Amino acid sequence: MASNLPEPIDVDFSWSTEPPDPLDRPDFYDGVLWRRAIAFVIDIALLTTVIVALILFNLFTLFIFAGLVGLIIALPLLIVYDTATVGSRQSGTLGMRCMGIETRAWTGARPTYFQAFVASALYWFLTPLTSGLILIWALFDDRRRQLHDLLSGTVVIRAARARRTNEGMTIEPERR
Repeated sequence: MASNLPEPIDVDFSWSTEPPDPLDRPDFYDGVLWRRAIAFVIDIALLTTVIVALILFNLFTLFIFAGLVGLIIALPLLIVYDTATVGSRQSGTLGMRCMGIETRAWTGARPTYFQAFVASALYWFLTPLTSGLILIWALFDDRRRQLHDLLSGTVVIRAARARRTNEGMTIEPERR
């Protein structure tokens, strides 16, 4: 089955000490906030579809699989989804891939599954607990990192426009 999602970029984004400065490399962070918001909506729509399908499956089987469906829905499905997709080779959820953004470790490498788990667990625990106030942090951060990114050592970048060269990072012209 052909995928319309962009192919993962097999480029080493490792940097020596910390992610590139937003003033030196605005292409890494330009538009990250609104892209993250749209990616979130895409991911929630996808997961809602899965949950509704499981509930309908449960209804059509006369609740024979009620325990299994209840276990799947009761498990932190959102955390498992985020951890599995952000920690994978693509370094982002399906929504993030559609929007051309990736999560990277503070060193520029792809995040480990543990980092993805910590970021996801912090996000899904702290956001409802603080009524979403932790998301405001990104408005004041130069790299547009949300609080869970800061605590888990990750950064979200627009990797679709960046390519590595011998001299450092360069901007690839945006395709129209």
